[in-house]
Amino acid sequence: MEFILNSVRRIDNDQAKEHAFGTKQSLEEKVAVGFINPKDFEKLNLVSSLHLKMSNKGKYVIVRVEKDENVPEGTIAMPVSIWSNQLSVVQNDELLYKNIVVNVEATRDPITKFEDIIQKLVVNK
Repeated sequence: MEFILNSVRRIDNDQAKEHAFGTKQSLEEKVAVGFINPKDFEKLNLVSSLHLKMSNKGKYVIVRVEKDENVPEGTIAMPVSIWSNQLSVVQNDELLYKNIVVNVEATRDPITKFEDIIQKLVVNK
């Protein structure tokens, strides 16, 4: 199902705070999350044990999902983070981190780990 992804700043889901004062586990628990409208939660047949796989242009991340009535239908809000950055796109020589079209599906696969993202970003010399 197609959704619009927007990265947002949230006090309780702050990557810098979790990276500085938390653990890798708390970082993944608090920041690797997508917030969706409860109606979309139902449309995707989600339950608390499932995660969201979001993809676009050959890239994907898997994150936890939480219901949030303040998120408009058809939209996913994600904390500004290494997870949301994986789905950012360049359009007309500008980096987009808002209004990104993503394909979304429910999955039982594990959440994308912080270390796995870092390893993909490491440049081999």
